[in-house]
Amino acid sequence: MKHRDISLSNEDKDICSASGCNNSPKRSLPRKRVEKVGALSLQGSNRKVQLCSDCYRIFKKETKKDRTMESLGR
Repeated sequence: MKHRDISLSNEDKDICSASGCNNSPKRSLPRKRVEKVGALSLQGSNRKVQLCSDCYRIFKKETKKDRTMESLGR
């Protein structure tokens, strides 16, 4: 039985959502969380953001302090 891929969005999911980056995405994150960082400029208006490994690394470095503070508060 053949399966077909159905895309509900109008944009291609083959590229990273960061502007100027054309790599294939590896991670999907909520847009609000990535916009808080401010280091990455995003394109599109979807609720989820697709990031390649390089852009995800930038995101992780920028949010390291916030993540450690959250883990200490638990």
